[in-house]
Amino acid sequence: MWTKLQNTPRKRAPRKVAVVDPDRCFGAFACSICQAACPVEDCIVEEKDANDRWVCAVRIDKCIGCGLCVTIGNPTAPGKRDFGCPADYDAIDMVEYGDVVAAVESEVGADAPAESESATA
Repeated sequence: MWTKLQNTPRKRAPRKVAVVDPDRCFGAFACSICQAACPVEDCIVEEKDANDRWVCAVRIDKCIGCGLCVTIGNPTAPGKRDFGCPADYDAIDMVEYGDVVAAVESEVGADAPAESESATA
């Protein structure tokens, strides 16, 4: 069983980070399997989407790129496991870190630090 032991700052940026598609997320309070799978404290948080629903969102400043939250059978998952986002929803993908940072920066503006924003692209 994974425990939330990773509570120190990471030493370097991961190659890929998890990104939640809010339109596919079943809802933070109804599911939260990704939060249970994540070994990093406060990495996956609840956030309101454009439709005012509470969905899960990954903080790119905390994600270590382990992929444990990604859907079982998803081709972006780094390896086989028995736990993750339900296959019915397939709401989480692993995306190149630089691409996520660029998307967040363009969304919030170049002046805001992307490292402290959630990635829900």
